[in-house]
Amino acid sequence: MKKLTLCVLLMLLVTTSSDAQFRAGLKGGANLSSISLTMQSVEFDVYKPRLGFHAGLMAEYMFSQHFGLQAELMYVNSGATIDAKKYAQASGMPDGVKKEGHVNMNTFQIPLYLKTQFKLSNNMKLYVMGGGFASYSPEADMNIRITAEGETLKLKWSLFEQQIQIMDKLEDNVDVQHRYNGGIAFEAGVKMNRLVVGLGFRKVLSNMAAVHYIGLGEPTAKMWTANLSVGYYF
Repeated sequence: MKKLTLCVLLMLLVTTSSDAQFRAGLKGGANLSSISLTMQSVEFDVYKPRLGFHAGLMAEYMFSQHFGLQAELMYVNSGATIDAKKYAQASGMPDGVKKEGHVNMNTFQIPLYLKTQFKLSNNMKLYVMGGGFASYSPEADMNIRITAEGETLKLKWSLFEQQIQIMDKLEDNVDVQHRYNGGIAFEAGVKMNRLVVGLGFRKVLSNMAAVHYIGLGEPTAKMWTANLSVGYYF
């Protein structure tokens, strides 16, 4: 019985080793992202989606024909566009004053996925993967344009500075964020030999906002990103 068990284990080990495959390649594409902002359980719908792009490295290790892991290192340009009408309603801006602009974020992300794939034809496979990601943002800016009485004022400041210079005044940055964040990630697509095409979705679960209002507490800011990617394995 012991010899039979040992033989079975050896056969499984050999089979798994023979099916295991490591590949690495390049990946990039376009994305659509936006930010949600909540304060004391009230959601301020002041942002709408903004187009961006991403590019980087990918590597997969398939334990067998159907199961494996995938890791990536991605540079991601993302953000959100201010909805001028909704922002005016939420902030109570005076009539005749219009505030437009966008958030622009440059982020390095490291997703790690559990991956499964199924054969569709001799040269095509369907894959589905899910997991989590960690991110670090070296640069993120708020770009604002305020229009009033025919005059336009353009402003830009970092989302990581506690205070910002507006005209000749130093003011608190109410949009300040954390550089490090994390969340969940999913992707599905097709593999055609070395070529890969996929649709993905990522959502930040940690609170991106790093500001605290006395008597009101902390707002909650989170981001979602939908992406279309094309990759190529070496």
